[in-house]
Amino acid sequence: MFAQETGVVINGVMWATRNVDVFGTFAATPESSGMFYQWNRPTAWATTGTVSGWDNTIPTGTTWEAENDPSPNGWRVPTSTEIQSLLNTTYVTNVWTTSNGTKGYRFTDNTTGNSIFLPAAGYRYDNNGTGGAGTYGGYWSSTEQTSPDLGVAYYLTFNSGYAFLDGDGNNSTAFPIRCVKNSNTAINTISADTENAVVTGYFDIMGRKLNEEPTTGLYVIRYVNGTSKKVMK
Repeated sequence: MFAQETGVVINGVMWATRNVDVFGTFAATPESSGMFYQWNRPTAWATTGTVSGWDNTIPTGTTWEAENDPSPNGWRVPTSTEIQSLLNTTYVTNVWTTSNGTKGYRFTDNTTGNSIFLPAAGYRYDNNGTGGAGTYGGYWSSTEQTSPDLGVAYYLTFNSGYAFLDGDGNNSTAFPIRCVKNSNTAINTISADTENAVVTGYFDIMGRKLNEEPTTGLYVIRYVNGTSKKVMK
C-alpha cells in the first residue's frame, strides 16, 4: 500500500503528488487514477467496470467530515479555497499535457518550479456508469455549495480547453481525490495516544464503514482527532 508521501508546496499549499487510492493510501504513481469517492463518503469505487452497493442518494453534511475522509494519515480533502489557490494564474501556471502517456493537467508554482500532475481520470455516476477518462478531470473539494442549491459541492473541473472551480458538483457523483497536507495534524499524529483516543469508526480496506470492530482481518480505525491506524488481526 503506497502510504508514504512528502508532497510539494504550490502557492503556499502542500499538495500530494498522487491521488488517493483505497481508503488511507496513495496511488502508485502520479499518473494513476486511484479510486473514486462520492462527496463526504468513505467508500472507494473502481474507476472502470461495474460495481455493487452503489448509493444514488445525496450524501448528507455541510463539509467533508474527518471520519469519511479517505486521505492517508496527516492529509485531507482540500477546501475550495485551496483549489482556487491552485488555479491562481498570478502564482501558478496550469497546462493540459501528457505525462507518461496519461493526459491531464500540470500545475506549476511560478516561483519555485514545484509541480503536480492531475490525471484526467473521469468520474462515476452509477453502478455501471463511468465517463470522461482521458478527456476530463474532476476533483472534489471538502466545501459544500449551500446557496442556491443543496446537494452540490465545489470541485476542480478541467479538460483540454479549461480548468476552473465549479460550484455545482452533484454530491452523489464519484470523483478522484487529490489531498493536501493537514498542517494541524503533524504534531497530533506523533503525540496521539491511540490507546485512549476516541474512536469515530471502523472501516474495511475499501473504505466502507463497519458496524463494529472486526475480530479478524485487515481494517482501519479512525479517531476523533483525524488520525487513523491500520490493524491486522
